[in-house]
Amino acid sequence: MRIRKLLALSIALTVSTVGLAQTLSTAHVQEFFKAYDAAFNAKDLNKLAMLYHPDVTIFEGAGINRGWVDYRDNHLGPELKAFQDLQFALTNIVVHALGESAAYVTADYSIKYKTADRAVDGGGIATHVLVKDQGQWKIRHSHTASRRRPGQ
Repeated sequence: MRIRKLLALSIALTVSTVGLAQTLSTAHVQEFFKAYDAAFNAKDLNKLAMLYHPDVTIFEGAGINRGWVDYRDNHLGPELKAFQDLQFALTNIVVHALGESAAYVTADYSIKYKTADRAVDGGGIATHVLVKDQGQWKIRHSHTASRRRPGQ
């Protein structure tokens, strides 16, 4: 009888510890995306570089960027330079842990900015694959799709 009680306690502690680890992982990923939003809104490419894996792949619309340098130099950098009054946010973030060192995240995003010739107020959906690299979360893959604009 005593062995059964110890076994039951051991199982309960294991389940509780796994649940706690999952919660901590989810909380860390949520914090990661708060930092991401802040760096994006600040248009800080150096901070953003710390959040992307060097070999990241980015699928945005019909475009593909392979690697942080390609994304920074040929896509994100020029865009951020042109954006004025930028307001970006990820919401409805759902974390799907894939062990302790990987996760995928689904989210909604909103983006509002002005350029020299237009104003944009839009948004869409996103999927990010995260991996831990030297103990830090990094975006390894990102895929975004904008929502249809009214009248399209």
